[in-house]
Amino acid sequence: MTSDARNELDGIVAVPATPFTDDNRVDVESLRRYVRNTLAHGVVGFLAPAVAGEVEMLSESERELVVKTLLEETAGKVPVIGGATDPDPVARLRHARRFIELGCEGVLAYVRYEDDESYSRAIRDLGALNPGFLMIQDLDLGRAPVPVELVVRLHREVPCFTWNKVETSDRCRKISAIIEATGGTMRIGTAGPDVIELLDRGVHSYLITYTVDVYQRIWSHYRAGRRDEAVAVYRRLLPLLAFMATHQKIQWRFTKALLHAAGIFATTRVRIAAPELDAAERRLIDELCRYSTELSASIRTSAPV
Repeated sequence: MTSDARNELDGIVAVPATPFTDDNRVDVESLRRYVRNTLAHGVVGFLAPAVAGEVEMLSESERELVVKTLLEETAGKVPVIGGATDPDPVARLRHARRFIELGCEGVLAYVRYEDDESYSRAIRDLGALNPGFLMIQDLDLGRAPVPVELVVRLHREVPCFTWNKVETSDRCRKISAIIEATGGTMRIGTAGPDVIELLDRGVHSYLITYTVDVYQRIWSHYRAGRRDEAVAVYRRLLPLLAFMATHQKIQWRFTKALLHAAGIFATTRVRIAAPELDAAERRLIDELCRYSTELSASIRTSAPV
């Protein structure tokens, strides 16, 4: 497979949560289990560390440990995208440079939008490191939305800026606008509860942490022209999606509970300042963990696609 083909990443990209041991160290063995499990389900790449991986709670050495573990376990089977996001632009470039040195084929970074000039400078600085590809994360955290026109211009001016991870509140329409304005040359990755609409709008990759096997089945159905079957599987995810959407402050606890129930993570420990679960949340999460386990089992035993 050529480098260009690998970097197209058409499919499910796994974004691992960072597992921790009971004594609060990065749990490398659980992370290795995660990689092996998701590779078996056909993911086309990995992205870490990211928000789902509590990146702000990791030291620089822990960030590197996560990336090294992914690179070792994937052994070149699929691309690894190093998550270089940091509010300090010097640290951001240092992370990106190190991940490229380690062997990441791509680099992701979020750059806060303040104005066109500073945003453009930050993207050019990242591009000057010459990663295999640069994926820029677009979130609703800047002074104003990143203009589509600016994204298009920088895509043309910075050769490696070929991916945009759009996660804004208007991501669906913004995705369509970027694809139309670039003639489809800008590749789009995203996440969110609306995977069918995102596929309808032409996304190239879907980035997810949990129930990767279910999302892979949705993706396979859709790409094979079986949209109705994709919708049917998607609707079976709705109980999980509804809980996640209404309990965003404890999403890390929920995600790790799902991975623990699947036998992948040894603990459900989080570092981020997520509220402790109350009795109602614990009961619902226990029920949803059982539901998720049963859903994955039914996917495994259904006819392959």
